Amino acid sequence: MEIYSDNRGRVIWLTVSSDEIRVDLQDLSPNFEYERCAVVKDVDAVCKALKSDFENIEAKLLEKLENQMTAFDLFTELLDNHEIYFEYFSGRR
Repeated sequence: MEIYSDNRGRVIWLTVSSDEIRVDLQDLSPNFEYERCAVVKDVDAVCKALKSDFENIEAKLLEKLENQMTAFDLFTELLDNHEIYFEYFSGRR
């Protein structure tokens, strides 16, 4: 689901499933395109870090990230602070 967008071309999505939690960021402008992606396979660790069960984890993440221009960084900081491994991709065009 889209959790942030602005008129400067930034869009951030959150995807939550029992297999993974994923945050994607895309910055688009006429002269620049940048993408980042963070994927966590240990969903239980995220639930534990947020003191939540799986049924409420999406709502907990939305409380922290929705409508935040820095949602991607907030998510990866949460993971780093709780020493949760995640896969990371970053790319430019």
